[in-house]
Amino acid sequence: MADLQSRAAVVDVEATISRLRGVISTRVATGNTGEITEIHVVADETRHPKQLSRDIESALFSELGLRIDHRKISIAQVRGAGETAADVRLKFLSIDYSLDRSTSRARVSVGRGEESFTGAASTPPGARLQQEELVARATLEAVREYLRSTSADRGAIGLELLDFAESQHNGSGFYVVTVRVMAEREAQDLIGSAFIRDDPWRAAASATLDAVNRRVAVWGS
Repeated sequence: MADLQSRAAVVDVEATISRLRGVISTRVATGNTGEITEIHVVADETRHPKQLSRDIESALFSELGLRIDHRKISIAQVRGAGETAADVRLKFLSIDYSLDRSTSRARVSVGRGEESFTGAASTPPGARLQQEELVARATLEAVREYLRSTSADRGAIGLELLDFAESQHNGSGFYVVTVRVMAEREAQDLIGSAFIRDDPWRAAASATLDAVNRRVAVWGS
């Protein structure tokens, strides 16, 4: 039996599966005691479902030590003009940050294909909200704008920025973003990260997109 001890472990399982070739998005369901009950995967048509299922079993065992019964894995394939996981992900386009006497405001644009979607967030000057966190909130607003343009605009999906933090790894700084998704009366916490490098604002936007992009294909279908 595959037992998970925390929500973070669910994120690890989803991230491991999402790295496999042909996978567009994945969602793990668990029981009351933490055991994996279902693994739902959306994939393109570049792999046979049986081969992808075997790869999922192998990856979870080799990377996380989890043995998964293949009967718990459900794979739905999306037909399209060669659309890959990279095609259905929202991509960072631009950031505009302004500050005046009454308001600090961030505007973030993201894109999918030839379309772009813009979100904005603001706060009074002097508020404890740092610039990068404001950029993360604006990025989520851009994601909401994308959802409004798709069949997912049914008022059924809610996005909330739960946490924005900076950390260090081997001397390099990175941001960690936690987004809570409310869909069909269920809550799921998604975690994303991005190295800061030379552009903290872009890193904040990229970490936010990293959190939600695993689900974008499902939301927009």
